[in-house]
Amino acid sequence: MRVIAGKYKGRTLFSPKDQAVRPTTDRVKENVFNLLQGIIAGSAFLDLFGGSGAITIEALSRGAARAVIADASKDSVLLIKKNFQKVGAGAEAQLLDVTYDVALKRLAGQRFDVVYLDPPYKAPFVADVLNKILEFSLLNDGGVVVYEHATEIPFAYCGGLSVFDSRKYGSVTIELLSFSSQN
Repeated sequence: MRVIAGKYKGRTLFSPKDQAVRPTTDRVKENVFNLLQGIIAGSAFLDLFGGSGAITIEALSRGAARAVIADASKDSVLLIKKNFQKVGAGAEAQLLDVTYDVALKRLAGQRFDVVYLDPPYKAPFVADVLNKILEFSLLNDGGVVVYEHATEIPFAYCGGLSVFDSRKYGSVTIELLSFSSQN
């Protein structure tokens, strides 16, 4: 795993040792950040289910002003800490060692420009996560939720968020969702 662009460009990151964490491939990561390039600089970025921390580090590398990453796995938390240390991430990077629901409650009222979701692919709670993002007013008007999931699992959420772009990269699909207070 490596950082693709920005101030940490080219730096390699520590990878997970087992298959429990499935890092986003460089190809998918590069394409996602190309889609987000107009909003990353100066943004507030939230990464739930942080895994290795590579997505958050890419966001910081590309100019996110602050990033919050959450993961409940002890192994992932240690890996994220090692990767933050490796690139020299400072106060702009906050790590929450908690489950997604606890993280969302703690962050209630804070606003993010980008919320990145890469839960376990067969997770039954994605609609709950999306509903809590809305319930706790975590998304800025005009903000984007990026939802990474297995292509074989169709996205069926219907609520206050709508899909404005969907990209398939083999076995991975990226859904870009938006919310507006005018909806």
